[in-house]
Amino acid sequence: MRTTLMLFVGLSAVACGGRNDFLCTDNANCNLSGGGQCVAASTGNRWCAYPDPECASGLRFSNEDVGDGVGGTCVPAEVIPPDGPVPDAPPANCTAGAPVVNGQAADLVLGQPDMTSGAANNPFLSGSSLSVSVGVHLDGNRLWVSDSGNARALQWNSLPSVNGQSASVAIGQSSLISSTPGATSSVLGIGGGYIAKSGTKLLVSDSVNNRVLIWNSIPTTNGQPADLVLGQPDFTSKGSGNSASGLSGPRGLWTDGQRLIVSDRLNNRVLIWNTFPTQNGAPADTVLGAPGFGMSPVINPPTASSFRNPHGVSFDGARLYVADQQNNRVLVWNGMPSSNNKAADQVLGQSGFDGALENAGAPYPQVNNIGFKGPTDVIVDECGSLYVCDNFNGRVLVFGRVPTGNAPAADVVLGKPSFTTQPNAGTPASERHIGGCSGLAVSAANLFVTDPVFNRVLRFPLGR
Repeated sequence: MRTTLMLFVGLSAVACGGRNDFLCTDNANCNLSGGGQCVAASTGNRWCAYPDPECASGLRFSNEDVGDGVGGTCVPAEVIPPDGPVPDAPPANCTAGAPVVNGQAADLVLGQPDMTSGAANNPFLSGSSLSVSVGVHLDGNRLWVSDSGNARALQWNSLPSVNGQSASVAIGQSSLISSTPGATSSVLGIGGGYIAKSGTKLLVSDSVNNRVLIWNSIPTTNGQPADLVLGQPDFTSKGSGNSASGLSGPRGLWTDGQRLIVSDRLNNRVLIWNTFPTQNGAPADTVLGAPGFGMSPVINPPTASSFRNPHGVSFDGARLYVADQQNNRVLVWNGMPSSNNKAADQVLGQSGFDGALENAGAPYPQVNNIGFKGPTDVIVDECGSLYVCDNFNGRVLVFGRVPTGNAPAADVVLGKPSFTTQPNAGTPASERHIGGCSGLAVSAANLFVTDPVFNRVLRFPLGR
């Protein structure tokens, strides 16, 4: 058995050796000359592992300076990142706890002229208005919002800086003042979904048309046609299906430009492409939520392998997260699953995998810091803080760091003044009150939240 390399700077150990239970953060912390890799255990903590042909994964955790009880055991194949290295260590400016406080005020609103307005297309259809905002995505320079009721996605070519700022481009419509739905390479349907981007590729889930549209380059003009469609053989078909090439009401999206994950909502499953699709209707490689393709299972009570209306999906380099809406939970896998129907390793919002209770079973109408009611999105920022869109409770639950164990308690709530504040449909829109939460996007400085009830997007500054 190989052991970890001990590296010292002065008297401080900086590798997976040198003291007991020393966590690694990337492959460089391990003995690279010995084939060392830094991989996640079932707890999510990362330890050094070394080649061993007796293990199905080809790796075994070191038997020295490894905690969580995994020392000397084989590394499960599913937790080894397919592309090798684990994510970089968090930036130096990361705070120890959550980067927001309970009931924090948003500092910018899109889709409305001010924080107290909430009507659809207020005062009229334009590049500044929204009708049922769903998904949101941002990179360092641009922002995208799925404007579901107007059958379009809006693109800001620079990050908005003032309330009600107009978008630059309408995706799915010929202009910023059109909202006619359809199913072509340049027209979206009403009831749109989520947005993802990697490199020059932009993806939009067109839920009502049972497809995902892909642009190989970021659109520069209104109604720019997509280059590729998934879930359909061509751009004018829109039938649902549950084969490896079919979709039914797709919602959440995640991609790193090489792999692709789509939550196939009405089929109660999640599809994974191990290589980025290059042809219309390309079949997925792996399915979660079903033993194989061609099935749309409805399982009650739920299991660690099942979904009911999965929505947002994300992968942080070490874990896959899926917002399992109708089961009122978030499922977590350690690593990228490589086999069909792989069981999740962790559940948020429930005490066990067989639970689907609203608000973790609290007596109606009580809410708390553990449970959800219809969660729709989940995301992790660069510092390891985790955010969950608790849609029907009209709030965002924030965990200062990715939690371990089932049914963890959140640290902070946004959209309500406290964890026990119940949703109230009569509460007017404000900078502190969220009517509903559908989508999340996060940068180093800001969290963006779509509020479909008040037809808007709120920006919350992060205290880093």
